[in-house]
Amino acid sequence: MAALKGPVRFRFLHAVDDVDVLIQGDATWVAALRKDLGLADVGWVQPLATTGRSGGELEDEPEEGDEDTPVLLESDAEVVLPGPAPDPGRIPTVRRTIGEMNLKAEMARLGIELPRSPTAEELADRIAEMDDPEPITTQISTDPIAEAWLQRLMKIAVREFGVTALPIDVIDSAACEQLDRSGTELELWLEGMWRLGKLVKVHGGGRFGYGPSPRWLEAD
Repeated sequence: MAALKGPVRFRFLHAVDDVDVLIQGDATWVAALRKDLGLADVGWVQPLATTGRSGGELEDEPEEGDEDTPVLLESDAEVVLPGPAPDPGRIPTVRRTIGEMNLKAEMARLGIELPRSPTAEELADRIAEMDDPEPITTQISTDPIAEAWLQRLMKIAVREFGVTALPIDVIDSAACEQLDRSGTELELWLEGMWRLGKLVKVHGGGRFGYGPSPRWLEAD
């Protein structure tokens, strides 16, 4: 059995003779005192530090040590980990200067496209290829056909180009014919859609635009 080191507690009780012995101190000192008192073969010893082994008796005199050191157990055998020994030389070293990576090039290599604002011509070409949509029937609308066209336009912007809003002039140039309104009339209509919670208004770059609210975009 491994010997205890550090602070320990020895306890011996004998109920018949009403004997109660309690000794606390360094394991070496406690072992010597037990021997002097003739208590080497009775009672029990437990470490006072949480790292020690609870219970058990002292068999061999431990090496001299500092009384303030925690309880340590002498290992009976060296622990051998499974598998081959670690070889740090087999791990490749990768060093990169901070800020050196070209994020755009790296994203392109991974096939990730950066969002970009579509031109009015690109949106107009996609709208022109579509058949007339079904009018909006799931929500109250002042112009169900125009709202259906606007919904298609916003879906193209979000899903194909990754943008969340379009400037008013781009909306006007791309789909004024399908929306059957332009200029101030279009602005007032978009403002009304925003007040109804179907669009969100985005400010930036000295102008503002409109984008779809998620619930309205998914409504048929």
